[in-house]
This record gives sequence, C-alpha cells and structure tokens, in this order.
Amino acid sequence: MSIYKSTRSTLFFGFFVLLLFSCRSTNYLSGIEASKQTVNPELAPTEDPAIKALIEPYKKQLDDQMNEVIGHTIVDLKKERPESTLGNWMADAIQRQAEKQLDHPIAFAIQNQGGIRISNISKGPIPRGKIFELMPFDNMVVVLSLDSTEVQEFAQHIVQSGGWPVSHSIKITQDDTKALDIMIQGMPLKSGMVYQVALPDYVANGGSDSGFLKGKPQQKLDLFIRDVLISDLEEYTANGQVIESVIEGRMILKDQ
Repeated sequence: MSIYKSTRSTLFFGFFVLLLFSCRSTNYLSGIEASKQTVNPELAPTEDPAIKALIEPYKKQLDDQMNEVIGHTIVDLKKERPESTLGNWMADAIQRQAEKQLDHPIAFAIQNQGGIRISNISKGPIPRGKIFELMPFDNMVVVLSLDSTEVQEFAQHIVQSGGWPVSHSIKITQDDTKALDIMIQGMPLKSGMVYQVALPDYVANGGSDSGFLKGKPQQKLDLFIRDVLISDLEEYTANGQVIESVIEGRMILKDQ
C-alpha cells in the first residue's frame, strides 16, 4: 500500500471511530424552540480516555507522515499574478509528471490560480503536510488535445483572469493592443496544430469559468495533483536537488 493510500485510510478510520461513538441514536426534528442557557464550564463533557487511547496510535502515525520533510526550497514560493514562483513550480511539476506517466512530451501544463489554497511556502524544508494544505482537493490531472484556436481561447481566458500558473514550455505576451503572442516549445502558435495540455480535471470539466472546455475528450492519468507535487519533491530530494523557482516572463500582461 502506498503512503498516500495509507494516509487516507488512517484519516477514514479516525472519522469512523468518532462517528461510531457519537452517533448512538437517531432523533427526528419535530419542532424548534429557542432559549438562552448559561453553561457552566465545569460541567462540560470531558474527553473520553477510551476513545482517546483508541485514536492516539493512528493520530501519531498521521502526524509522523504529515511532518516528514520531503523536499527543500531555497526561495520563498509565493502565489502571485500574473506569474509566481509557486505557480511556476506547480505547473512544471504537473508537466514533468504527466510526461513521465505518458512516456512522451506534451505541449504545456496549466494550474488554475484558484486551486492554489495557500499563499506561500517559506524557503527551507517542506513537510508533506504543507502540500496537503496547498492542494487539499482530490483534483486529478487530465490531458486535453486542443487545436490552435482552442489554445488561443484558453490563453485569452487566462489573461482576462489576471494570469494563471503555466509551465516553462509556453509563453504568453500581451502587447499594447491587448493581442496575444503565444509561444509553445519556443515556436509561435501554429494554425492547424493540435497541442496536448495537462491541467486539473476541475478546469477541464468547466471550472474556473472554463465552460468552453467542458465536454472535450479527456485522457485521464489517474494522478492526484497533490500526489504529483509530492512525487516531484521526492524526486528532487532523491537527486540531491532543491526547488529554486524564478520569475522568467512566462506571462507578460499589458496592465500588470
């Protein structure tokens, strides 16, 4: 069993135990009456030692897993627009792990700005639990095949949103007329070409106002984005590397 499945099993068991001991009877609402009551703190229910003893080993196991250092960054990883050190690392990690799963290169990867749930990872050691805070949802990586017109529409949406994290292999520049110059793998966006794009299933299913993507065929990779980020950090560490993400002009917007 992988450590990720073990972690989820531990969480499930903990919740099950709490529910088992708290839900002993079923009552149905027949009416509502309001009244003001004074609570004596000395009469408040105390923690059940038996339940605490039952849960404690699983809590310790979970704490040990969440506190384990799995990587290091030598820069503050910040969530900013239109481009950020945190977003650049995340989008690159999605592309790296998608290509590893597919066993061939893809055009680029995208992570929606709203899916990033913390604003900063401070430089230094990165514990596993920090990635769960960063990406608490079970969003999966999917791959879409988009033609040049669809890529243009997607890029326009990202720009109008103020910028999202994109991987190193795409560069979006907005000129004074607000037209977009899009470079993919160092080449201009080409009419008639089809590009493989890795992104969260939430976005592919129309989330973050991306309804124009809804219904397009998806190649599912069976990868949680959270696990993608954890795997990327673990590979960095195994290779003696650290995260040193920089701002490099992946997205240049006229008004920012």
